[in-house]
Amino acid sequence: MAQHALSDGAAGPSGPSATERSIRYVLAGYPGGRPEEGITLPGSVFFVAAPAAGHVTVTLPLVRELTRRGIEVVYATGAEQIGATEAAGARGFELPWTLDAGWLSSERFSTTTFVDFLDGLLTSAAPHLDRLVAQGRERDAAAVCFDAAVAPIGIALAQRLGVPAVSVTGSMAVNEHLPLHRLLPPDFRPDNEALVRHAGHLAQFSTDQGLDGPLLPMVQPEVPLRLVFLPAAFQIAADTFDSTWQFVGPTLAPSEDAAASDDRPLLVVSLGSAFTDRPDLFRACADAFAGSSWRVVMATGRTPLAELGPLPANVEATPWIPQQRLLRQATAFVSHAGTTAIMEAFSLGVPLVMLPQVSEHFLNADRVAELGLGVTLDPTDLSPRTLRDTVEGLAEDTVVRDRLSWMANEIAATGGAPRAADAVLELTSAGN
Repeated sequence: MAQHALSDGAAGPSGPSATERSIRYVLAGYPGGRPEEGITLPGSVFFVAAPAAGHVTVTLPLVRELTRRGIEVVYATGAEQIGATEAAGARGFELPWTLDAGWLSSERFSTTTFVDFLDGLLTSAAPHLDRLVAQGRERDAAAVCFDAAVAPIGIALAQRLGVPAVSVTGSMAVNEHLPLHRLLPPDFRPDNEALVRHAGHLAQFSTDQGLDGPLLPMVQPEVPLRLVFLPAAFQIAADTFDSTWQFVGPTLAPSEDAAASDDRPLLVVSLGSAFTDRPDLFRACADAFAGSSWRVVMATGRTPLAELGPLPANVEATPWIPQQRLLRQATAFVSHAGTTAIMEAFSLGVPLVMLPQVSEHFLNADRVAELGLGVTLDPTDLSPRTLRDTVEGLAEDTVVRDRLSWMANEIAATGGAPRAADAVLELTSAGN
């Protein structure tokens, strides 16, 4: 199993070398290779995230900001996402995690498939935690950031290293005013067989790792800092969360080269990176705009292009698209209502037509509609005529455009990755 640049001899057991520290101080703005008296930079910040694009991508702006300031980042995730973390400036640490696409459909998404996914992440990573802890000690770890799907691994790593743990999420934060069950599969029951089995594995894991107390399934661990990559204006009941929660908002990736100039209105269509097995929806989008003045670009994900049949001349389909680059020129966006997609659209002022697939998507879509930022259509009963009328109506709706401008301003005021980096570094400084 690869360790991606972690065995290059640059650091010994005591942490990063003097040369490496000097380089990091220069990057942080100290040209002499050392900070002024009384100023120190933490050794490394570790990240642990599930091997899914939606879990990793939302954290990468924070990774870029930390590395820009000269802070080393070590990122543990599955092989498919290692390249993205390293492109953002992190040192990749590969865990034996893969994403089984078999259960990623709205028909198969259930409590059992979801919990089995979480349990698989736990049980497959546990044997490698000693190696990750050793890297944390060698790299002088100062904090561990983790996403909810792999919270047990993140908490165990932080406790064993004796450093603060930070939860990071791009989804709605939950508390008594927004209960977790609203984000879970509709068949969720506490006595689910898979959940009971997972609870047993968590208890054994807690004992094996010598944790302060047993970890419980679906229970948020207590941590001193929780970063939410949403603006408070979008979060439901944002004012009911205490000061450990910081709604820092999203940060777009660095602007790429503009797409080729095209005078036609552009419709971007994407169902995200997970629940994409919907050839019926992609076909409806193609038929809706056949022969129109629109240019339509669709990201079809796991749907084989052959299943779509011949496409109109003004419709393009490919498994993956440079979504942010296209949204910068888009007139409208047909989306599954995942939070990453929603935040990109809001940041760029693009109205949304939403085709939600699972519980979290429906919750997001309801919030978007409540705030006057888009429209939800029923993905189980979607006609091309209804879709086209809705998209064209939104494109001309000045009220929605005004609401989008309001939300874009709210996002700009949240602070994004710089604010998140400030919070992490303040936490590490408080522990010194």
